[in-house]
Amino acid sequence: MTDPSGRLVEFIDNNRMTLALVQGVKGKRLSLLTSADRQTTLAQGRVLLMTPSAVSPEEPRARQTEYMQKVQQRRQSLAAEVNVVELWELVFEETEPLPLADLAELVFGGNADQDHLSAVLRALFNERVHFKLAGNSYVPLSARQLEKKQKQMAAEARHRAEVDRAVEYLSNLPDQGPPPPPPEGLLERLADLVVFGDDAPLAKLTKEIVSLARVGGRRQLFDLLVRLGHFDPHENLALRQEQAPLAFSPEAEKAAQAFELPRGWQEGREDLGDQYTFTIDGNFTTDFDDALSFDPDPDGGGVLGVHITDAAALLPPEHVLNQEAMERGSSIYLPDDRIPMLPARLSEDVLSLREGQYRPTISCVARINAQGEVVQWRVLRSALKVSKRITYEESDYLITTEPRFQGLHQTCQALRRRRREAGAYFLPLPEVLVGVDETGKVWVRRIDREGDSRQMVAETAIVANCLFARYLAENQVPALYRTQAPPRKELIAGEPEDIFTNFGQRRLLNRVEITCKPGRHSSLGADPYVQATSPMRRYLDLVTQAQLGAHLAGETPPYSAEELEQVAMAVQPNVRRGFRIRQARQRYWILKWFEARRDEPAEALVMEKQTRRWQLVLVDTMTLVSIPIRPGLRLEPGQRVMVEIERVDAFADILRVKLV
Repeated sequence: MTDPSGRLVEFIDNNRMTLALVQGVKGKRLSLLTSADRQTTLAQGRVLLMTPSAVSPEEPRARQTEYMQKVQQRRQSLAAEVNVVELWELVFEETEPLPLADLAELVFGGNADQDHLSAVLRALFNERVHFKLAGNSYVPLSARQLEKKQKQMAAEARHRAEVDRAVEYLSNLPDQGPPPPPPEGLLERLADLVVFGDDAPLAKLTKEIVSLARVGGRRQLFDLLVRLGHFDPHENLALRQEQAPLAFSPEAEKAAQAFELPRGWQEGREDLGDQYTFTIDGNFTTDFDDALSFDPDPDGGGVLGVHITDAAALLPPEHVLNQEAMERGSSIYLPDDRIPMLPARLSEDVLSLREGQYRPTISCVARINAQGEVVQWRVLRSALKVSKRITYEESDYLITTEPRFQGLHQTCQALRRRRREAGAYFLPLPEVLVGVDETGKVWVRRIDREGDSRQMVAETAIVANCLFARYLAENQVPALYRTQAPPRKELIAGEPEDIFTNFGQRRLLNRVEITCKPGRHSSLGADPYVQATSPMRRYLDLVTQAQLGAHLAGETPPYSAEELEQVAMAVQPNVRRGFRIRQARQRYWILKWFEARRDEPAEALVMEKQTRRWQLVLVDTMTLVSIPIRPGLRLEPGQRVMVEIERVDAFADILRVKLV
């Protein structure tokens, strides 16, 4: 190419059209002086337009820049006259690239000069919508391409405006006092980023906002949302992450408020209102779905009644509250909250077996001898009025003083022995209760031994579920049975009390399967077995109760075996979701409890040696931790050691310990 020294060039620099005078050539790069009086170099391939100049690079530098500024001003004025839309309308059907000179002639006529070429170039660059650059020529977009590009540009403009508004809001928050109202949707998007990270909707946009506003990391963003009142200081992030339903739908709430026992509900039910019946639950329980009755025999044993609120009779599968319960799967009990499967209007009122209130129930009545053998039994639809509400503590006292409760306790012990003889596994571990009081203080209580009353309630539920299962199987009613294969390995025999053995044996149990085929539940020593004793707290109990109640009423059960399998498949993920939420929240508050006890040593039990770490369990809270294997560190499974907290952070879910 001819030496370009002394010629004007135009190129794009920092997204701006720049005019410069070529001072010389160095290899494949041009040495330039720009109109802004700045020296630079440029690859020759970046030149968009090269035109003659009336000034030489030999002249004074001020003369060169003055000349270029006048040229640039003239070309910018001409560019303002170019109507790119009209130009596009003249050529949009063209498919071949159009030289800049042809476009300049269409705008300025046949006498278009170098300034006119530059004016069209600048106009196309500034507009950047209707044409695309192809080498040194331009291709007009088709009408369809233009429409698509305009929509894209509109979306980008909205995006930019949204980012700018959000960054301005976050950057100008006052240090004190109430914050101003945020841009619509901003706090929700920031919350999604805290909860879901890169998987959050609009994560890229939100991360851009956070970066430009210099908010900080996830913890700082969480603290900001607390400050703005969008998060509680102890926000349940697991609950948000699992997207579990909290509030009931308006339709469900409306149905719940209007819910009443229908007229004539007692027809076809055996009236058990004259029997002495009682509930045994915790001090703060408000939803009572099971009650007991017991008439002791002189020679031991007696007649046991297990009475379950008949929720299924009033909540058929198509009922809106049944559908909401299915979406939830179960009630979720948390240290600081409770998420019910059914609205309180039902679970705590109309369907709850409250003291002194008649309720529809399904009852299992069984005569059990002193050896724990069921010698006679029946299942019936009943009408029940609970005589007395009793707490676990009151029941523990009555077991030692009142003949009815003494007889019930002895009968349950006999039932338990009989299950042990049938191969049941009793693997007690300390129960860890975690709660948060009204001041936000965490309390943790470890219960080493299951109380007599809790054990008694568990045994009555197991025997009732076994008899419900027998009824369904003998009458060939499709049902969801719970089966469990024998353990993969048997470590124990009998009923050991030590945590290490029980913990290890639990890990070797096979998981419980839900199937329409009756079978053995090995760890309970039951065959067959269903769950139908908590229809207000567990959805599959409600489904099983619906099958049971329909057959007792002489009606066709609402579900076939195939439909039951489909329901179980749909509900089990929801149940597992609730379990994950509960586990995460329990762990969060336990770690908060440890945060207040960083300097206190804790007792740990060595569980097993893994590839690179020893696994331990902190015995006060039954929390699993691990320590690295180091040379000279000698531990044995089952050994008790003392550890101290190295780092604990409930928000980040971190708990690290080291040996004292």
